[in-house]
Amino acid sequence: MKTLEQRYEVARKLLNLEESNFVRNGEVFPCWLPDGDQFWYMRTEGDDTEYRLVDAADGRNHLLVKRSGIVAALSERLKRSLDARRTFLANFSVHRDGASVSFKAFGKMWRYEIVGGGLVEESGVPENRLLSPDGKTAVFQENHNLHLVHLSQGGGADVVKPLTFDGVEDNAYAVGPLSMRVGAAANRSQPDAIWSPDSQYVFTFQVDERDVPAFPYTEFAPISGGRSVAASIRTSLPGDEKVTTFRFAIIDVNTGRSIEPRYPRSSVVRMASSPIAAGLCWWNSDSKKAYIVDIERGEKDVHVVEVDVASGGTRELFTEAAETYVELGTNVYTPAAIAPLPESNELIWYSERSGRGHLYLYDLTSGELKHPVTHGAWQVREIVDVDAERREVFFTAAGINAAEDPYICKPCIANIDTGEITVVSDSPGEHFVWKKGEFNARIAAMMRGIAPDQIRGLSPNGMYFVETIGEVTRLPETVLRHRDGREIAIVERAEANLPTGWEWPDPVELLADDGETRIFGLLFKPFDFDPAKTYPLIDYIYGGPQVAHVPKQAFGDFMQTGSYSTAASFAAIGAYCLILDGRGTAYREKAFREASHRAAESASNLKDHIAGIRQLAEIYRNIDLTKIGIAGFSGGGYMSAIAALRHGDFFKVAVAGGGNYDQALFMNSWGERYHGPYEAAHYAKQAAKTYAKQLTGKLLLVHGMMDYGCHPAPFFQLVQSLIDANRDFDQLTLPRAGHEMPGYALRRRLDYFVTHLFGDVAPSVVAFSGPSDSIIERMKYSATLPEDEAAVEMVAEEFPSTAGAGDV
Repeated sequence: MKTLEQRYEVARKLLNLEESNFVRNGEVFPCWLPDGDQFWYMRTEGDDTEYRLVDAADGRNHLLVKRSGIVAALSERLKRSLDARRTFLANFSVHRDGASVSFKAFGKMWRYEIVGGGLVEESGVPENRLLSPDGKTAVFQENHNLHLVHLSQGGGADVVKPLTFDGVEDNAYAVGPLSMRVGAAANRSQPDAIWSPDSQYVFTFQVDERDVPAFPYTEFAPISGGRSVAASIRTSLPGDEKVTTFRFAIIDVNTGRSIEPRYPRSSVVRMASSPIAAGLCWWNSDSKKAYIVDIERGEKDVHVVEVDVASGGTRELFTEAAETYVELGTNVYTPAAIAPLPESNELIWYSERSGRGHLYLYDLTSGELKHPVTHGAWQVREIVDVDAERREVFFTAAGINAAEDPYICKPCIANIDTGEITVVSDSPGEHFVWKKGEFNARIAAMMRGIAPDQIRGLSPNGMYFVETIGEVTRLPETVLRHRDGREIAIVERAEANLPTGWEWPDPVELLADDGETRIFGLLFKPFDFDPAKTYPLIDYIYGGPQVAHVPKQAFGDFMQTGSYSTAASFAAIGAYCLILDGRGTAYREKAFREASHRAAESASNLKDHIAGIRQLAEIYRNIDLTKIGIAGFSGGGYMSAIAALRHGDFFKVAVAGGGNYDQALFMNSWGERYHGPYEAAHYAKQAAKTYAKQLTGKLLLVHGMMDYGCHPAPFFQLVQSLIDANRDFDQLTLPRAGHEMPGYALRRRLDYFVTHLFGDVAPSVVAFSGPSDSIIERMKYSATLPEDEAAVEMVAEEFPSTAGAGDV
């Protein structure tokens, strides 16, 4: 039996798989070369990273280069001894010929020749430029305006001219809301704009936040030391009279003429995404018409609008409405699950009109529905790609195999005209295929150093795809397949050196508090389980209606791995840990998801969690129902606090991290979508501070003072309400942390449960490092020359926090 100190060491490693190497090569990020016949990916081998190239036709897999070799060349070039493990190679890409690679390190772009090992500084189109289809020009955003670059073809200087002149910080072109572009890193991204197919026009917008109230922040512990730094960000809140809006513009890059569509401005929606980032704008094939999907504030009405480029005139093609809100995809963080077919002037449209998310084909000439593309007692999870020539849509379907739980996805192909569906890979377990440009792919690319928009599962020519297949009780494998589903090769089988005492979790199916609705979860058992003992249970919750929380793979899905390993860390210190998706969460049928509409405090439904835990205690007799704890981050932090305040008779100990404790002080596009139009009494029902007097158990609140995702204001208002109610609680504020749980907070969370739920004594201080800590440290190390330590420290401000990405 391990000592508590030994258990902490296991938990520490589980919470930072990047450093521990407990599991290797479970997550594979395929990056296809333009011709679609080869892709490259990163593979862990010992302490090194291999960049490998796979030939799609036969699956031949060979080493391109090792990170250690590139770092050795960098060391020689910079005349510095570099630590290969700490060196972060950012914006990594493999050139078309597979003979060289490009990457960014120490403030410069480099090109490395694989044969011979030559290393040169690289020049070319900067990463913040959006290249035109004909390759002759590009646009970029600088000083709040859009600029055109005529690219020199013969080695001469590029010619730059402004396309807009009136942009200012709160009325800028081709960027999203200020609240979504915090930090210098955001300024290096490509502009939110779409080139017309003929390279003559740029379709973009001007974001208007001039009348949006500011939300102040204070940096109390600046890295450079000295006085505190005050700042503010304009943020639209529920009920604000003036919220962020977008004025569309179509710019003729030859004449500079700007055409404004004669259509009302669009309000910020879908988690404060811009209309272009959300995939709500596109061109037709002859560049004469553009299209806008306009989602009205509150998101109950959605209009598809045609824009005549020559005149700016508009025509509404069709509208979809809902009593709650219109959902254009299962994941609000990703672009809408719609797909235009410009050559045939059609649109594949996602709708829940049947009660489940399915695809429908519309004629954009008439605006009429042609026919459903998919239907059935399952739903479309994500459109991966559309092949206009084959008249096929490649998508993932959840619950299409009735023998598995309704969240399990399989890759499918549907004929757009006949609706015939083929499940192209149907072995048991979750099948994960990356979609190009999706939110999770961008986060993964940033954290792994891959150039933006490189990660994609389906090849550019549509002939092949890469999927990761796994279950929660086994290690995953990544497979290369032909489009028709034929297996070509196993790309990787995950390897593991799991800690002694490891127990695979049990998938569980339970009944919700209504006694009828099926809910699904995952139960981790205590490591070194002793049947003669009883154990506490920690409910690891996410309480947001926009995602599902329960992992469906072990160590194979980039965004789910964090939840899986966090739950395992609670089991490592000696507790059962439950992850459960109660009613009012995403990825299920419409009625299940909308169970929390206008009642944000009921997302994942704490009564369902209590009912589920009681059912589990009838099966797992070693669960001690007098020792139930709860923890979560972001939406999970909010729900953990609600649990402590409203159900303290059941949840005796709670640790709430980074919570959005009052939707009235969270972005309006979230609150108005999920909790409804602002009305003071109605919004008070969801605010954690409303229930401060009801706290009876132990509560630890953890919050980053630089949290731009969930502002510290509702956190401190909850704190003040607890003080006013004379309730005892504990508080951990992190002066430099953003929307994250850094290693220190992860360790303090375990300490809190050991002390107050286990009734034990936490071990002597153990230094934890979370995933964001490790990656940001490597980014800082590799951002400038190592001898300039002051500059290295200042670089931290350029890298936004990544932990908890995808939460709230």
